[in-house]
Amino acid sequence: MTVVCEPAWERLVSLMKVIELGQEALEAQGLVLQRLALRIGRRVAYFVIAAVFGLFAAVSLHGLLWAFALDVLHFSALESAASVLGFDLLIVVIFGLLGMRRVADPVEFEAKVRRDRKFLEFKQAFALSTLTGLLFGPLGRFAGRKAAGGVRNIFTRR
Repeated sequence: MTVVCEPAWERLVSLMKVIELGQEALEAQGLVLQRLALRIGRRVAYFVIAAVFGLFAAVSLHGLLWAFALDVLHFSALESAASVLGFDLLIVVIFGLLGMRRVADPVEFEAKVRRDRKFLEFKQAFALSTLTGLLFGPLGRFAGRKAAGGVRNIFTRR
């Protein structure tokens, strides 16, 4: 009786392993997506800061920088305006480059590695459970009986 139930039990255990590996792979993927969303949110915040600074820096500091360049540095009116514009563009470029960074943090990197490993284990366990299902299922039992009958026919007397 236990011999008949044992293959079914092994199939159940291998199926549970497949489900467990699938769940772990999905958890790792969820962590990857969560960290990706945080990184994208951070980048959007940097772009918003760059845009706000690009707009309001032109309004708030233009007069001060223009007067500073004109009086202290003895620039002409055109040179003062060009220096103020150059400073504004420098700030926009700095925050724009910060917003374009695509560096993954260590937690996201580790989650991707864990997801990839679990997905490989999932594929291997799924292939193994499929193979055991074929071997111990109806098709495997039929093929096993036919093979055993063929071996028996070879060694029996006629």
